[in-house]
Amino acid sequence: MIARTFFFVLFVATSYAFATPQKTAFNVKETTLRMTGGSMATPPPPELKPPPALYEGAVAAGAAKAAAPFSKIFKLGIVAGCHIAFGAYLAISIGGNCPGLAQSNPGLQKIVLGAFGLPFGLIMTLVSGAELFTGNTALVTAAWAEGKTSRKDLIKNWTASYIGNFVGSLLLAYLAFKSGTLGDAPGAVKIATAKCSAPWDVTFVRG
Repeated sequence: MIARTFFFVLFVATSYAFATPQKTAFNVKETTLRMTGGSMATPPPPELKPPPALYEGAVAAGAAKAAAPFSKIFKLGIVAGCHIAFGAYLAISIGGNCPGLAQSNPGLQKIVLGAFGLPFGLIMTLVSGAELFTGNTALVTAAWAEGKTSRKDLIKNWTASYIGNFVGSLLLAYLAFKSGTLGDAPGAVKIATAKCSAPWDVTFVRG
């Protein structure tokens, strides 16, 4: 019961799936009546999915991800790793190369760094249907908590997506290095140094 409540709150708070109602005869009739001053006894259907439907959709998505074979999850994990790494590449090459802005307006520089980073990687991951480990830990775990998948498939999905993400990120990092598009990469070096210098507990909490 506790696990179900936790995932219900999680998916309500991060509700990304919105209903996209199709144009039907009901919609056309309703619009026509409104334009002519008429009224209808039946209220129009809701445009957004209610929280329980959002959670059920997340559980169904998690069950489908868990049922996929290891090889497919791994390959799509590589794609997701490349997409997220490309988002980091954009953040470093654009937001990380604003030394003047960082000194004069560090808050704005952080906004630029964030605007050209993770959003692009996440959008490409969602559009392509790739397997991102962080998303799978929520979706597949919810499916497991509801009894829609087995613990074996849960571990399979986590393992395949994590390894795939790692391989994909290394692949993109290698391509960026070989292409020389980051130059001496002062932004990348600064970020990497700061991350590696942080204490273990600080890194754990941030993660």
